[in-house]
Amino acid sequence: MKLFRDGLETAREAAAQSSPKISLSNLGNVIFELEGIEARVRHAEQGYSGFSSAIRVEEDELDRLYEYDYAMIEGLDSAGKDVPALQAAVDANDRGAFDNAVRKLRADLKAFDDAFKQRIAVISGTAVS
Repeated sequence: MKLFRDGLETAREAAAQSSPKISLSNLGNVIFELEGIEARVRHAEQGYSGFSSAIRVEEDELDRLYEYDYAMIEGLDSAGKDVPALQAAVDANDRGAFDNAVRKLRADLKAFDDAFKQRIAVISGTAVS
């Protein structure tokens, strides 16, 4: 995630220096959202390490957790693939393409975050079936 955030910050710096038509506030919001996701993941040790006796995952829940893991990886992978389109929009000073790339980034990060939250809910026993 850090490398992904670094790519976004590089694109934001380039846009700030050379692309006057592009509004940076949307990208700043995405970076802020990403930092929040990073913090939630970083501080989610309980139940992830396998050392907590308060949280137990039964075998029938394991497949469901694997599906969430896959959705998380897929969302983050898709978001990572969005960075070149974002950078290309910055380089071309194309506000429409930039806004589309930011929307796609936000959607892919939301997919990751939603899967992460659902996974936590299953692990903690608060998931609604």
